[in-house]
Amino acid sequence: MTRLNPSVFAAAAALALSLASPSAEAQATPLPESIPVGSFTFRPSFELRVRGEFRTDPFDIGGVNFARGAVLEDAYGTNLPPRFDAPTYMTPIYTSQWAATSRARLGLAVDRGPVTAAIVLQDARPIAGSPVSGVLQSSQLGTGLGLFEAYLDVHRKNRRVWFRLGRQRVVWGDGRLLGESDFTQRPRALDAARLGLSWKNIDVELLAALIGTSPFSGLGSLGGAASGTAGGTAGSGSAGSADTTIDPRVSPQTGSQLYGAHAIFRIFPLLAIDVTALARIVRPPAAFDLTPSDTYVFDARFSGDYRGVRYAVEGAYELGRISSFGANRDLSAFAGAARVTWETALPWHLTFGAAGAYASGDDGSTDPLAVQTRFDPILPEERPMHGRMGLYAWSNLIEAGGDVSMRPTDTFSVNLGYRFVGLAQPKGRWTSASLVPIGASATNESHVLGHQIDATFGLRVWDPLAIEASYGLFLTGEGARNILQASSRGQPDMQHFAYLQAVLRAP
Repeated sequence: MTRLNPSVFAAAAALALSLASPSAEAQATPLPESIPVGSFTFRPSFELRVRGEFRTDPFDIGGVNFARGAVLEDAYGTNLPPRFDAPTYMTPIYTSQWAATSRARLGLAVDRGPVTAAIVLQDARPIAGSPVSGVLQSSQLGTGLGLFEAYLDVHRKNRRVWFRLGRQRVVWGDGRLLGESDFTQRPRALDAARLGLSWKNIDVELLAALIGTSPFSGLGSLGGAASGTAGGTAGSGSAGSADTTIDPRVSPQTGSQLYGAHAIFRIFPLLAIDVTALARIVRPPAAFDLTPSDTYVFDARFSGDYRGVRYAVEGAYELGRISSFGANRDLSAFAGAARVTWETALPWHLTFGAAGAYASGDDGSTDPLAVQTRFDPILPEERPMHGRMGLYAWSNLIEAGGDVSMRPTDTFSVNLGYRFVGLAQPKGRWTSASLVPIGASATNESHVLGHQIDATFGLRVWDPLAIEASYGLFLTGEGARNILQASSRGQPDMQHFAYLQAVLRAP
């Protein structure tokens, strides 16, 4: 267990006393969100989040653990006992995990005419917890103080044209392919250049980013570490990695980049069309969870909001090539998702929702002549896109479920949900929401991963302070038990997950 941090508890105690103080009510007059000084405008910001979470029978630690986490890495389809195609190691089984974490941000944006400069410092760290964090995300428990955002933005007065350069958050659409993952301890910020153009009801954005270089890039606990095969040097990777080059004409040290274009066409309130194109080029030194590859994704999303009805329907197709065993393996995968909610006129703002998703998987083959059909969601929102438990990603997935939410008062809200979770290909890989391989079984014949039930409660008695509590129960199906047993983690019947967090923001 990590040692408790006295300074954190001292700060928390001081905050609690200040909130409870009778004089706090007299100081309720809000401060201005911006401070003009001459021709400059200063916009400070602050956020503090404290969270405690607990999980039983974690699915992605203990037993067989893998040396790489790339979604498109071969050697994970059938590398479970008694066969190992990639470096693996055995770890003890943990029946439960818990962690208490803190995340603080201090930011300042400065405007002068058409130019904005912004910087956000973030300190994210564990306060205390189990020796191994497991699915509570050791890669997201924090690395201390660091630079989260730092960018320069040049824009016209009406922002019809703008250009932003530096480290920045990027979310397109619902975030299924490109999101921030703010729920995690280390949300994603990209070192990128973006250009935005608007004309009437059309918004267009272009993106070029380096990935796997920033500690806040969301690319795993060893993001930026060299691994896998050199893009121009055969056989330099670790055992089980590809031993071929993507293109011998490409320098082996070009690293990884992401290029994208995103356009939104707002036709009328009930119909908006998002069109996205992404190209990810990966060469060494590659991040821990990337494989040398050329991956192209084309996505279309239809959405609308009219009289309490909100919907979104999305489909994506992925193609390209991946460095594999002695050859470049072709990629052809697809995915789809839909979500609809209806806020009724009933008391308590009663709202009903339904959702479903599908993403193609693979049969576990490592044959370099076979087309890889496992969908890679690139840089997705981890949670709550597929529930707060974070047990599955938009990859080799069948998902269907619904939820009901209500707000009895302006300060209290409740959401209750259910999801069926399955594998598109039973012999393919089960991947967590953070794109960590949970495992696969070459003998599994069941599509059923399990059933997830969750409840989330929100409390906001003071506008700057939001308190949230959530509980999730995952009942494992035959497919999940087969995979967990193949990974030497036993056959647990269920997993419990709960967290309690408080977030204080200003302004």
